[in-house]
Parts: sequence; structure tokens; C-alpha cells
Amino acid sequence: MTATTTSPASDPHTAGYLALRLPSGTWVRHVDDEARRTWITLPCVCSLCMSATLLGTPASHYELRTYDEAEAPLIHVCHTSVVPQLRPDELFQTYAPPLTLPQTAAHLRRTLRQSFPGVRFSVRRKRGWRLTVSWSGGPSQVEVATVAAPLLADYTAPERRRAQPVTVTRFGRTTHGTPLVDAVALRRR
Repeated sequence: MTATTTSPASDPHTAGYLALRLPSGTWVRHVDDEARRTWITLPCVCSLCMSATLLGTPASHYELRTYDEAEAPLIHVCHTSVVPQLRPDELFQTYAPPLTLPQTAAHLRRTLRQSFPGVRFSVRRKRGWRLTVSWSGGPSQVEVATVAAPLLADYTAPERRRAQPVTVTRFGRTTHGTPLVDAVALRRR
């Protein structure tokens, strides 16, 4: 069974970034699966994805398998067609207190500058818990989305994974906490 669907997972701002570069073994739900099964992500091993990965392109497709591997896997599934699920061990974990949006923006700005030296990034807050990243030249939107993806989390909805705690230094003050961002809009000029 092969899936090549590219339908968005929900909000177009977050859909492409929620599931981009999920670690192997992440529990997900496929948006076209009417049975609403939980799948496990593995790197896509089709020749197209393997060639692209060897050339340094960030992964954007997965191979999905059932937990007990009783059914045939879905191969070459686009990252926009899966929604991360919390595993039972993640539901009851205690997490570091949430970071403020300016602290999260500072962390993202620092991470982007480390990942892409020489490229100037602007990270601005939009309404609510949304960030906008602007830059010119340099990396593609997919490459920047790969860096921004770990910040996306929603603590009230079980269909999104929780972000890992980070340490941020802003104005000489170091804070440890969990980033809390609803969406990251990317604008390459």
C-alpha cells in the first residue's frame, strides 16, 4: 500500500512543520486513515528519498508501520499528511515551565544563526503564540522549518507532541523552560 497524499493536516501555517523531521518511532495519525489507527514513523526508504537524503536534502517523507507491524506499511508518506500523537508515557510527564514568547523567539533566532551562519534572520511575534521568521537568500523554507519544528507544541491538544525543554539566555538572564508556540510562519525574501 503506497500513500502519496499531500493534504494538509489542519492549519496551513502549522501543518507542514508539525510533522517535519519527526524522530523515528514517533506515534502519528495519518489524515486519510478513516480507521484512525496509530502509526509509527520510520525514515522513508524509497529510492527517491534515499537519494535526496544522501545529497543533504532534509527528509520530508516517512514510512508508516502499525505498532504490531501486522499490516503493510504506508511508504513515501508526505510530512503534511501525518499528525503527531502523544504516547502514553508522554501524557503524564512533568515538564519544565513554559517559556515566554520573547524567550522562545530568542532561542529560535540563536538556533537559526547557529544552523545557518552568515544568514540574517528576523524572528518576530505575531498575534497570540505565533512567530514569523523572515530571511533572504541562504536556506530553503524546508531547511528552516526543520530547525523550527521542535518548538511547535500545544499543551491542550493530544494530537501534538510536546516540545523538549531548552535553556535560553536573554539580557544576561538564563531561563530553563519548554517552548510554547502555536505556529511558525516562514517568509523567504
